[in-house]
Amino acid sequence: MFYKKIKNKIKSYFIKPYANAKNKELLKLFNKHRTCYILGSSPSINKLNLLNLDKNAIKITMGNFYEHPDIEIINPSIHVFAASHPPITEKVLTDWWVRCNQILPKKIPVLVERRDEIIAKKTFINREVYTYAYGGSFPIDFTKQIISPWSVTIVALQLAIYIKIKTIFLLGIDHDWQCIKPYRHFYLHSEPSLEYYLNKEDIKISYEEVGENLPKEKLYNAYRLYQQYESIKQETLEQNIKIYNADRYSNFDVFEKHFIL
Repeated sequence: MFYKKIKNKIKSYFIKPYANAKNKELLKLFNKHRTCYILGSSPSINKLNLLNLDKNAIKITMGNFYEHPDIEIINPSIHVFAASHPPITEKVLTDWWVRCNQILPKKIPVLVERRDEIIAKKTFINREVYTYAYGGSFPIDFTKQIISPWSVTIVALQLAIYIKIKTIFLLGIDHDWQCIKPYRHFYLHSEPSLEYYLNKEDIKISYEEVGENLPKEKLYNAYRLYQQYESIKQETLEQNIKIYNADRYSNFDVFEKHFIL
């Protein structure tokens, strides 16, 4: 561990630090808000009436959520994507994002990881595109690198913290499928979605193939993800930021439950 720290320190002298001053705009866009909803794509979201959400709150949507039938009325404040990674190909990513650009309300900006910036600017035509970069740590600052996430929800939580939200409600967030339940979302994988475009290219999705015997790597990844949630929980407690699992149908238990719908 000691030698790794020395190596990283030496590397820092030769690599230009990541800087993205444009992301200061996010503070200006959302600085009047103190409440935020982070909306995920778990099956539980189908049981919630999202039309009753506070219209004055920030709404951060992620991934395939743009396929929600009420997306126009929900009218997100910003839509977030995690970085592309195997087995996602350039074609799959492009097809997925072209579809998103057609469905997501036109005035809604998107936030993508910097490795996907070129494709994002080609596909999200006439839409504001913000970028961020992995590889950072606390304190969270989107003008610099942020914590490399094990889930796109980790990116959304960091964004909410960065824009100084004081109360964060999670809806449609559940990771049961990583250990005890099938890989499912509020939409069918046979309909337009990331899974649909992967299957269209005959690319197998490992999570869909897991049977009763879980591979240890999947359990390790789940552990790493939950450790990230715990570290964010600790960071927000120190900043007097409240995070709640507001989804009564979700079993996600890192954060206190406080049902609002």
